[in-house]
Amino acid sequence: MACQNWGFCDLSVNKSYDLTKLSVIEKLGFNTIAINTLVEETGDEPKKKKKKGDMKEKKDSIPSPIEIPKEVQANTKLNILQRLTIEFSDSSIAHKMNQSENLKKYDIIAVIPKTLQAFQYACGTMDIDVITFEPECRIPFKMSRKLYRQAIERGIFFELMYSPAIRDSTSRKNIISTAHMYHAIGKSKNIILSSGAEQPIHIRDVHDVINLGFILGLNSNESLEAVRNNARRLILKSIGRQCGKHFIIITKDSDNKISES
Repeated sequence: MACQNWGFCDLSVNKSYDLTKLSVIEKLGFNTIAINTLVEETGDEPKKKKKKGDMKEKKDSIPSPIEIPKEVQANTKLNILQRLTIEFSDSSIAHKMNQSENLKKYDIIAVIPKTLQAFQYACGTMDIDVITFEPECRIPFKMSRKLYRQAIERGIFFELMYSPAIRDSTSRKNIISTAHMYHAIGKSKNIILSSGAEQPIHIRDVHDVINLGFILGLNSNESLEAVRNNARRLILKSIGRQCGKHFIIITKDSDNKISES
């Protein structure tokens, strides 16, 4: 996370993506990607009766990030981050997140609020980086300007994924509808564009993604910000979440000189 040259970013590449084909993403003009691990919401499992003398088993509800093979890292110039996306319906998710050791291993934390209560909690309380929604279905509640503004003031970003729009017409309608709602209630502030790609065929060239922003209610400057400036701000915000509000990154340039930022 110490790298400063984040460049153009795709901050949601599905963990099922073939990592040996990262060169495709690099050739399309991207400099930074985030491998996304999704934790779906499940019902509470029935409690098992403990036998006398059994040790209490502590189970982490959040899986560890996938390991990036050393040979893959050696063959790419991409900055590879780890992202976690959690589905939830109420504030009880906070306990699972606070108890998780695996959560600390991720660079970016995103959530999918399934209810209005969950959305209110995400905008006003949760220590997260991204709010996103499933493109396969419409947002099941009405979003307000107040909550959107509250999220923006806390440095939270809203995500639009274009890959599902390529695969499915229903997802395409939902994504366009969500994008225009962001424009109507929040003037498209703090938007990031990502692919959500599962395969190389689902990823588009950086300039195609910027042009796609016009369909999603973004002008040329907003589209550029969505894949570069906003993504960079999001990454720096995530570093701040882990290190504290004030931190210094020390790097060495090609002349072995030390610089701070």
